[in-house]
Amino acid sequence: MSNSINSDLGLAMTGGGARAAYQVGVLRYICRQHSDFHPPIITGVSAGAVNAAHLAAYQGSFCEAVDQLEELWLELTTDKVFRTDSGFFFSNFFRWGLSFILGGSHMGPTKRSLLDSDPLRHFLEKKLASKANDRILGIKENIEKGHLQVLGISSTNYGTGKAITWVQGKAEEHWQRPRRHSENTEITIEHVMASTALPLIFPAVKLDDGWHGDGGIRSIAPLSPTMHLGAKNILAISTRYRGGEITPDETVIGEYAPVAQIIGILLDSIFLDLLDYDAANMSRINMLYDEVNEETKEELKKVNLLILRPSEDLGKLASQYEIKLPQPFRYFTRGFGTRDTKSPDSLSLLMFQPDYLNRLLELGEKDAEANAEQIEAFLTK
Repeated sequence: MSNSINSDLGLAMTGGGARAAYQVGVLRYICRQHSDFHPPIITGVSAGAVNAAHLAAYQGSFCEAVDQLEELWLELTTDKVFRTDSGFFFSNFFRWGLSFILGGSHMGPTKRSLLDSDPLRHFLEKKLASKANDRILGIKENIEKGHLQVLGISSTNYGTGKAITWVQGKAEEHWQRPRRHSENTEITIEHVMASTALPLIFPAVKLDDGWHGDGGIRSIAPLSPTMHLGAKNILAISTRYRGGEITPDETVIGEYAPVAQIIGILLDSIFLDLLDYDAANMSRINMLYDEVNEETKEELKKVNLLILRPSEDLGKLASQYEIKLPQPFRYFTRGFGTRDTKSPDSLSLLMFQPDYLNRLLELGEKDAEANAEQIEAFLTK
């Protein structure tokens, strides 16, 4: 790959909880075919923020970083992401229920989420952070060496409702929109935790300007941070099954929609559907760009975009591994009706089972190989 392309190549990774392991499989194939693949502009949101932070921080080649990221994902188990012990589940849901019965009155500590994500924080601190503080080791060093241009991680400020992209590095431009803006910062474990905090499921994280949650909630233009940070060629890796682009004739539920199915659709609409909408807008702008005069072109940006996505329904895949979840958590998910739908997308977000994650890695690599010609054309255009 030529340096001219490499200098404005952006890698955008969306959310999807455990499904973000798929992104690593895609990158594994690309690195196998293109050992010099090294996007200098990296953005991530939700679980994609974990991948982005690791890739931006690793001291070595990008492809070595992908190898290490694969090992990180294969180390993950459910209990390394959130608490799964029966004592926690019993006390947590008892307090939630009691709070509802008492009309919002609290007895004991206020419960902020359904699940406790402290295990994930400890895992990321061990893998990425400085022992002295929660600064992610390597990002600053890679920027100074010229190995990385910029990292952007997005979260949502629950107090203002705005999506914020936290930027470390040399941004081409900063932006201020009614519902989204960017801020310079030194990205820490807390920024990553904030970006991954699924609403209601994981607790919000306190950053400098307030309480923050998952960056996908108000990300109405998920590709825009990568573009604003200087990318003219964007490789976006989605975790949304591409078959979802066409309304299926076969229903995945029985007589009535279970809570798990409704939650899954809501989470997909928040975190994943907008990527396709944004890509369609970008395509229209590209077509307009070729038709306007030079003066108008200065106000527009033409971006070469490639989106890679799963060829299989990751929700259906997750249902095959549900029996291996820790028992207390399995009862919790079944209580929401995960067995009453053929495609429990909400379950796939939390399926941090090694065999499921390995399956996603393999699928990502297989799908990338199936799109080898598109990838080759994109990287050499």
